[in-house]
Amino acid sequence: MAARFQVYEDAGGKYRWRLSASNNEIVASSGESFSSKAAAKGGAEAAKRAAAIAPIEEESKKGVSNG
Repeated sequence: MAARFQVYEDAGGKYRWRLSASNNEIVASSGESFSSKAAAKGGAEAAKRAAAIAPIEEESKKGVSNG
């Protein structure tokens, strides 16, 4: 199975998303809750679009550098 985004209801009744790898390990999550399932799905879609074009940067003790 390929990686997948999952939208779920948290313990507080709000919605969140998480990205699971093909081995079911969670590799990313929303970090914030959303008031509706549709909003959480929209957040996952936005993360998916942003990740597709995001550069990979290396962080050093001096700060972040493009590399």
